[in-house]
Amino acid sequence: MPDIDAFLDALRDEITDLATTHLEEVRDAALEDGEAFLERTQDDLRRWARLLEQGELSQNEFEWLVRGQKDLAEMEALKQAGLAAVRAEQFRDALMDRIVGTASRILL
Repeated sequence: MPDIDAFLDALRDEITDLATTHLEEVRDAALEDGEAFLERTQDDLRRWARLLEQGELSQNEFEWLVRGQKDLAEMEALKQAGLAAVRAEQFRDALMDRIVGTASRILL
């Protein structure tokens, strides 16, 4: 049985990879925003991951719940760093994709 903490640790690694490969010029701001999102949604992510792992949520339901949290990823540090709104939105979308993909890889 996979560990939910391993899932969250993998998400942190994914955020670091995403920030480094796609937003190198504002990497620290991207890391700050990604971590802030995880902090705000950690309880929900833990609960949903556990339900996904136990088969009580489908992968589609998990994805729907995660994407419903997108507005909580405010990307304040990226905005302050002067990143264009379109690129901040792309980072937010990629973050949601990574959460869903990581859950599939680790929990299923």
